[in-house]
Amino acid sequence: MKKNKKIFNLLKTMLKTSYDTSGIIDSDTKKLNKKSIKVWIIGLVFVITIYLSYIIINSLKEIGIPNIFLDAFFLLLQILVMFQTILLVINVLYFSKDIENYLSLPISSRKLLITKFSVMLSIIFGVQIIIFLPSLFIYGVRTFQDILFYPLTVIVLALVSIFLSTIVSIVMIFVMRLFRFIKSKYLYQNIVILVMTIIIFLPVINVLNISNISLDSQITVENQAYNEETREYETQAVQQIRTMFKTVKDTNKCFIVTGLGVKALSDINFNTIIYILEILGLDLLAIAIFLSIGRFTYIKDILWNLSMFDKKKNKKVKLYKRCKVRNKNYAYFRNEIKAIIKNPTYFMHYIYNILIVLISIVGFTATIFPIVVQAIIDVGGEEVFNEITFGFGEFSFIIGLIQVMFTLSSLSLTAISRYGKNAIFFKYIPIKFSTQFRLKNMPQLIMNTIIVIIILGTIHYLIPAINNLYILLMFVISMLLNIINTNILLILDLLRPNLNYENEITVIKQNDNKLFQYILTVVSCLIIWYLKEITKETNLNTSIIIEMIVFSVIVIGMEIFISKKSNRLFKKII
Repeated sequence: MKKNKKIFNLLKTMLKTSYDTSGIIDSDTKKLNKKSIKVWIIGLVFVITIYLSYIIINSLKEIGIPNIFLDAFFLLLQILVMFQTILLVINVLYFSKDIENYLSLPISSRKLLITKFSVMLSIIFGVQIIIFLPSLFIYGVRTFQDILFYPLTVIVLALVSIFLSTIVSIVMIFVMRLFRFIKSKYLYQNIVILVMTIIIFLPVINVLNISNISLDSQITVENQAYNEETREYETQAVQQIRTMFKTVKDTNKCFIVTGLGVKALSDINFNTIIYILEILGLDLLAIAIFLSIGRFTYIKDILWNLSMFDKKKNKKVKLYKRCKVRNKNYAYFRNEIKAIIKNPTYFMHYIYNILIVLISIVGFTATIFPIVVQAIIDVGGEEVFNEITFGFGEFSFIIGLIQVMFTLSSLSLTAISRYGKNAIFFKYIPIKFSTQFRLKNMPQLIMNTIIVIIILGTIHYLIPAINNLYILLMFVISMLLNIINTNILLILDLLRPNLNYENEITVIKQNDNKLFQYILTVVSCLIIWYLKEITKETNLNTSIIIEMIVFSVIVIGMEIFISKKSNRLFKKII
């Protein structure tokens, strides 16, 4: 009993340091602070999740296949949980800043491992309460599930997440030890993250490749098997959607527990309890293996990391290289890039995740989209595409889509905050504040430019009929929006910096300014829509020129403002 109490007290201490509730909970009333931006961000994500789930489930109900939602849901769940676990194992288990404090206490390896793992799970569950649980509840309401569906949903969601996190954590233990020969801490962490991503998604990619190869033949066979009775109830389009979602089911089979989760919630009956007990058994087995391995390796690995990466080495100093005169602006910019790439937390959230999304878009375009196009042609004929026109409305929609994609990146939004208390040194660097402002915006500009190129390249591939001139004009307008976005986000960070954070995750996850980025996206899209409405009577070229002039004027105005007010903008860095 005393052992459990010690673990519980240790867990409470770790949770207090892991969760920053300042602003969310009113310090005086101890109640939810409705004026806090953090509360509004959580509420906004919650509402968006419910709205999107409602639309998707209704669409699937209209074509008579709402159960497909569960398969797609659990596929998305396992991807997110495994990604979270990879990051949390590195940032919570092995490289957390409080780990040295706990090592000095009389705590056994097993207790420390259990507590740290519990903190990981609490973070994962927190995300699920906001994103995944509402989606399943909406599914239960729209499909008229029994009242037992809702408590069972919570249980299944928790058990599935525990299993996935535990399995990934077991693999991470071996991967962390495998790459211990790498002497650079940052390179070590980034390689571990990359290898783990490949290990996890290799079976998924394999299933997708097999399914894509056989998809056309399956569709042909199923179409030939039609009879008059089937055609009354199921169109070709619906059957092809079923075939595509079969790929999702095959992918879920790679991870046994997610398949059991789908079965448990598909039809609530006596078998549901059996499926839940099976998942529970797998959880207990996985946790037992994890604790058995970690008991003997965890403390050793942490001590090795501390001794290896904190050890100061005597390196030969190359005086010519060290004293070589460099362009100070180039050195400043290079330092910005290195600060992002060398930190695994920033690298994963600001670069790696975005690249994964862009690669997924390109992969979908190259594999699934041709099948969808063929399905549309089979149903409606090639004449369907002849009815598609390209006007200023379509032009504006693409620009708006690119603006929405800009929300993936928040480099400028934390350009100052991620330096913490060290940000004060920017005041003493012999570079003008206006120049520093532009140099700090460069990483965000480069990342957004990659997004623009990928999106426009994908659109050009999908719709080759669009004139190359319009693709070029879309690029120009997108870059104007890119400059506007990065400037406003950096101004926000300068006006409302968070310089007293405990760790890197706090800067990213608990950033009050993130809400303003969403508001900026909404305002930009409304401006694009307004310009489309007031130019209805004008031709396409004139409308594009007007839009370009409007955004150019905004950019010029902002550049003048930055040049004149840059000293005031940096005033809050104290």
